[in-house]
Amino acid sequence: MTASEPEPASARKSSGFNRFMVRWLASPLGALSGSVVLVRYVGRISGEPRQLPVNCEPFDNGYLIRVGLPERKTWWRNFRSPWPVELVRKGRRIGGSAVVVSGDTGNGQRLAADYFTRHHGAARRAGLPRMHKGEGPTPEALQAAAASMVFVVVTPEGDN
Repeated sequence: MTASEPEPASARKSSGFNRFMVRWLASPLGALSGSVVLVRYVGRISGEPRQLPVNCEPFDNGYLIRVGLPERKTWWRNFRSPWPVELVRKGRRIGGSAVVVSGDTGNGQRLAADYFTRHHGAARRAGLPRMHKGEGPTPEALQAAAASMVFVVVTPEGDN
């Protein structure tokens, strides 16, 4: 998909802000996007191309997306098992595979602990006690806070 290709049906159903972000991220100005990336994939059931803006950050040898309000969103369910994805990050296309990691699993709790260590504001909003820089939550507090979290882990091609 390029900026000149027609919008997928999913983009026409999304909010005006999301449509603006999709166009902006796909344009040369997308290089100024910071932590917001464009996620592109083909719907597992519909077979239709999809694209949406999300916050994403480099993590290990790939990228980590924390799904905000996962109970109200469905896009991430396409990645319950590994599925092809393309990220457009700072004007660069990154092909790869994405998979969901739930916060109620051991790997999900590890991701949540790392996430909360880097994002103290998110930790406070999740009800965790105040932490000092570089400090992580206690195992008990982490288990409760991470239980409803959903992450999408993207592994770039060549790193699979």
